Amino acid sequence: MMAELRDVDRAIWKEELEDFVPRTIFDFHTHVFLQDGFLGGVPDALKSYEPANFEALIENSGIVYPGRQFSGVVTGWPNPKADIAAQNQYLLEGTEKYGNLFHLLALVTPQMDSHQLYRLIDSRFVVGLKPYKCYAKNADPEDARITDFLPEEQMHIANERHLIITLHLSMRKGISDRRNLEDIEMLSDRYPDISWNLAHCGRAFIPDNLERILPCLGQLRKRRIYFDIAAVTDHEVFHLLISTMGADRILFGSDAPVALLRGRCVQFGNDWAFITEETNVISASFPVSPTFVIYEQLRALRRASLRSKLSRPDIENIFHGNAELLLKEVQHGTQ
Repeated sequence: MMAELRDVDRAIWKEELEDFVPRTIFDFHTHVFLQDGFLGGVPDALKSYEPANFEALIENSGIVYPGRQFSGVVTGWPNPKADIAAQNQYLLEGTEKYGNLFHLLALVTPQMDSHQLYRLIDSRFVVGLKPYKCYAKNADPEDARITDFLPEEQMHIANERHLIITLHLSMRKGISDRRNLEDIEMLSDRYPDISWNLAHCGRAFIPDNLERILPCLGQLRKRRIYFDIAAVTDHEVFHLLISTMGADRILFGSDAPVALLRGRCVQFGNDWAFITEETNVISASFPVSPTFVIYEQLRALRRASLRSKLSRPDIENIFHGNAELLLKEVQHGTQ
């Protein structure tokens, strides 16, 4: 998917984002893939994201974040039809080619044995693992425990190597589901040298999924737990996280290429859904011109930063400083 700027995008960038977004951006949550990264071809639901290779990621970042220095952590696209070996090989080749820009999270499944895992993480660009709920063993992917899709054998290796694990939590309420919270607390204690990144603010796309557990978030701060903000467009979610976890535990992420869809995440009752131009009919009494999901995310982060009275160094750290420090710790731990 290639970004094309519209008047609405240019106006939002100039009026709201240009003075807010730092000159250096480290994106902790991006995806890349090729057509041959799936068994039987790219699934229909993903075809609209093509091209989604390294070159598209770099070019789109220059369009969406003009004048910014861009780098990040990349992973493949987890899917039941994904060719895991092919996707990881592409990640290895791409990070080698663009070694000054990217590190990678290796896609893993419960079926991957320790020998395969060690071979993967021996690459100097691998900083962690990316399991996913769609690979849950003997469990509904939408109601799976963390250990259903990430075996403790793999956690043991990640702990030994001081790796990062980015978790896309299962269960409807994400981190606010009691089972997820208990598992995160237990596993982060059992494997203290893993840095845990809870994607999409712990899958808390709406504030309700954080408000329920505010007293517990302080306990998570005592552990090596971070939250990336990929694809979250609600400023209240960011404010709650910043006020309880602190700005030093927040990692900028975009979920590219999803970031280039035009729309936002919307709350419906106690649930949420992404409403985008590409997937929904957006109607109103006047013409509506949606902007990129990533611009809605950045606008929300800006509002939360103002409300939380973040300093300029705090904002810089969310966009790149926290990630840079985390990567230094990971690389030091593997030496």
